[in-house]
Amino acid sequence: MGCAKVRKITSVMLILVLLSLGTVQGETWSTVLLVSPINTTQLYVVTNGFTSYKTDGHSVTFSSKWSGGSLETGAFQITANPWLTVTSSAPLSVKNLSPKEFLVTALDQVAVVLPNVDVDVQTTTEIITPTSSETPTLPETPTNTETPTEVVPTPPVVTPSIEPGIGLYDPQTLQLAIEFRLGKINRQVPAATVVQIATSVSRWANYFNLDPFLVIGLIEMESGFNPNAVSTSSAVGLMQILESNFYSYAATLGVKSDPFDVDSNVAVGCKMLSNSMVTWQRPFMALRSYLLGSTGLMNSILAGSDAADSKGTQSMNYANVVLNIRNSIYQYFNLTPPKEQYVVVLDPGHGGYNPSNGMYNMGAIGLNGIYESEVVLDISQKVADILRSNGLTVQMTRTKEKDKSNPYDLEDRIRLAESFKPNIFLSIHANSFTSSTANGVETYWRTWQSKWFATTVHNAYLKQVQLKDRGVKQDTTLFMLKGETYPSAMIEVGFITNPVDYALLSTPEGRTKAAQGIAKGILQFMGIDVKPLDR
Repeated sequence: MGCAKVRKITSVMLILVLLSLGTVQGETWSTVLLVSPINTTQLYVVTNGFTSYKTDGHSVTFSSKWSGGSLETGAFQITANPWLTVTSSAPLSVKNLSPKEFLVTALDQVAVVLPNVDVDVQTTTEIITPTSSETPTLPETPTNTETPTEVVPTPPVVTPSIEPGIGLYDPQTLQLAIEFRLGKINRQVPAATVVQIATSVSRWANYFNLDPFLVIGLIEMESGFNPNAVSTSSAVGLMQILESNFYSYAATLGVKSDPFDVDSNVAVGCKMLSNSMVTWQRPFMALRSYLLGSTGLMNSILAGSDAADSKGTQSMNYANVVLNIRNSIYQYFNLTPPKEQYVVVLDPGHGGYNPSNGMYNMGAIGLNGIYESEVVLDISQKVADILRSNGLTVQMTRTKEKDKSNPYDLEDRIRLAESFKPNIFLSIHANSFTSSTANGVETYWRTWQSKWFATTVHNAYLKQVQLKDRGVKQDTTLFMLKGETYPSAMIEVGFITNPVDYALLSTPEGRTKAAQGIAKGILQFMGIDVKPLDR
C-alpha cells in the first residue's frame, strides 16, 4: 500500500511538471478568436492574448479557451475542453508567427508547405491585458475517441447570419467576405494571404472605427487583393500607398516599415481613410479624397467638375465602384447596407440669455440699429430649410430671439452642439467695425480637418453674394471650433456697419441669397447634388 501511494503521488507530480512546461510563468488565460484551415495539412490559430502550448508529437493543447465545440478538417481533429486542442494521426509541428498566432502543420513523409505561408501575419505592438489572474492548468491530451462531426473546409453555401454592428469585425466573417469578392472577380489568392488580409482588416478597421466591408472594397479596387502590387505612380501594396506617405504613418502606428507587409499596409491605409472620413464625413467623399488627396478633391469642388488621378481614374466613378463592392458584401450576408444620415449643426451667433444680469447678448449693432443676432438667426433658419429639403438633418443651437433658454456661456453652447452628434458644425456671424469702410467676408477654421470645409463654404458664399473676399483664416483660439471629430467653421457673412454689406444683410431677399450661398457650400462639401435654390 505504501509503495503504491508513493507511486501515485510521484505520477501526479510528474503530470503537473509536464503540464507546466508549455506555460509561461504568471500567464493568464486568453480566448481563441480564429481557427482557420489554410490547406489539408496546415491550420492557422489566432488568440486575443499571449498564448503558450504543449505538444506530445501528435497533439497540441493551447492555453486559450475556445467555444467552437469540435470539428474535423483535413488532417486535424479539433476540440475544446475548454482549451483548444488539435490532434492528428500525423506528427504535428507548431510555429509561432507572433505571441498570439500559430501555424500548426501536420507532417508526413513528404512535408508539404504552401508558398507564402511562412510569413509574419501580425506585426502590431498592441498588448491586450487579460482581465483574469487565473493561471490555467493545461489538460493532458484528450482520450475521448468519439469522432467529431465532420466539417468540409470550404466556404459554406448558405451565408452566415450576422447581427449588424457585432459580427462585422470578426476575422472569419471578413475571410468569407474576401473569398466572396475573389470569386466575383475570378481571382485566386493563397489561403494564407486571405487570412492575413482578413485579420489585418479586422484589427485596423475596428481600431479606426471604419466599415470593414468598405475597407475590403477599397483593397479590391486598389490592388485586387495583391499585397505586392505596384502602380505606375509608385503606389505600393494592398491599399496602394505612396512610399513618401507610408513611413511616417508606419512609425506613428508602430508597425513594420515595410509597405509590402500586409498588416503594415492595411494599418496605414486605414489611417489615411480614417483621416479622410473625419475631414469629409461621407464615405463617397472620403473615397474621392483617398484617390485625389484632400487638395485635389478641394480643387475639383471649386472647379465644379470631377477630377482623375495620374492613371486617369475619375474620382466619382472610383468611389461609386468601391461603395458598390461594399454593398454587395452586405447583401451577401443578407444585411442592409448602411443608410447615410448626416447631421449639420448651425450656430446662429450670439442671442444667448445672461441670467446674471437678465440681458441678452445681441452681438454687434450695425447701421440703423440692426442687431447681429437677428441677422444671423434669419440666415441660419433659411440655410436649415434648404439643407432639410436636400435630405440632411439640421439642428440649431438656438431658434428664437430673446428666449431665456438660449445658451449664453460658450461651454454650454458647444456642449449643446455636440449633443446633436454633428457631422458638420457651422457658426454664422456678422462683422462690425468703428469705420464704415471695413467690408467683406471672412471665414475661420481651427482644427486640421476643418480647412477644406471652411474653404468650400467661403467660396460658395462669395460666388453667391459677390462681396469683398477677406480670406479663409486659421484661428486656434475660437472656442466654438474646437471639435476634433468633425469639420467646423465660422463664417462672418459681412459687415453690418458697411453700407454695401448692410444692403444685402438687412433685407429678406438679401438674407435668402446669403443663405443659398452658405447652403450650397455645405452641400458641395458633402458631395450632394444641389436642388434648385430659388426658394
